[in-house]
Amino acid sequence: MEREAPKVKLDTVIKLCTEGVELLSQGKVEETINGLLHTLDMARQMLAVHQGRGDVWVKAKVKLGTIEAGTRGMVIRNDETGMLVQWVVPDSNRPLVDLFPRDQFEEYVELEGQCGQHQTN
Repeated sequence: MEREAPKVKLDTVIKLCTEGVELLSQGKVEETINGLLHTLDMARQMLAVHQGRGDVWVKAKVKLGTIEAGTRGMVIRNDETGMLVQWVVPDSNRPLVDLFPRDQFEEYVELEGQCGQHQTN
């Protein structure tokens, strides 16, 4: 099977462009540059997620059974079936792993290091 190409949500692109234009119109050049750099970093991380290379860390957005919101996990596989995350739970005597469908993982996990100011929901 051929790997599906990453998709960018159109509303996300529109929001980023609108925010950039608004900041520039207010003379906030440094804020615009910082926002663009942050967006590029998030794009790099998402590309790593979609290509399944490097250590990609996520955090649970919500409580997932015994996994508390905010728990860290490492993406151990990402393919057509979905994103497989192994959670870091120090008190567990067995590995805790969840599989998230490709079209739904953003509802449950977020890339570690995202800041609330630039998240897209």
